[in-house]
Amino acid sequence: MPAFRWLFHFLENRLCCSEEGRAADVLFVLAGRMDRKFAALMLFRQGIAPRLLVSVGRFEIRPFSKMPLPVPVDLLEMARPTAPAKRHFFVLFEAGSAEVEYVRPGRLGTLTEIAALSRWLQLRPEVQSLLILSNGIHLRRVRLCCRFLLPARIRATFLESPASSREAEGAGALLLELAKLAVYWILLGIGGRAIAGRRAPGRTRQGGMPNATNGG
Repeated sequence: MPAFRWLFHFLENRLCCSEEGRAADVLFVLAGRMDRKFAALMLFRQGIAPRLLVSVGRFEIRPFSKMPLPVPVDLLEMARPTAPAKRHFFVLFEAGSAEVEYVRPGRLGTLTEIAALSRWLQLRPEVQSLLILSNGIHLRRVRLCCRFLLPARIRATFLESPASSREAEGAGALLLELAKLAVYWILLGIGGRAIAGRRAPGRTRQGGMPNATNGG
């Protein structure tokens, strides 16, 4: 049906609010599909940002540790003391070193990640700009979270992962994303700032566990 296809592509384009990639202080890639992380590694090696911050969820830990990372990180071994359901980490690559931080998981993954990113940025006032990488139809929701939660000084650019395929998403994924977006609008409108006010995650250099790993 032509009308349905037109509506589908219209909504898809509204959700996929990707911008032109530009140099930034930090390249941040959200947890989820591994193709995002390979795309982020490619951009990082091209020099688009001096820091790469990768969000790694519980089901990505094993494949992440096997990726051609800038610095080897045995995240699987580092995560062993943490209960599987509570495994979520930020991994920072910068100047030939790797730093791992524990992220307290939440029910709404993207909201949890951006709230943790906000706390991470509050500890690093020198960071002024971000390039945020995710799949296309997720970007509107990611942008919404950033609008409510990130420090006001941050200039954020939102980039669709070049490895993602819009055709593979399908109508079901589009409808699910619209439903999530509506929920996020409601939650952030009610208490977005309170979410960002939770304590910052613990940090460690590669070779030890994050300070907050056993904090629940």
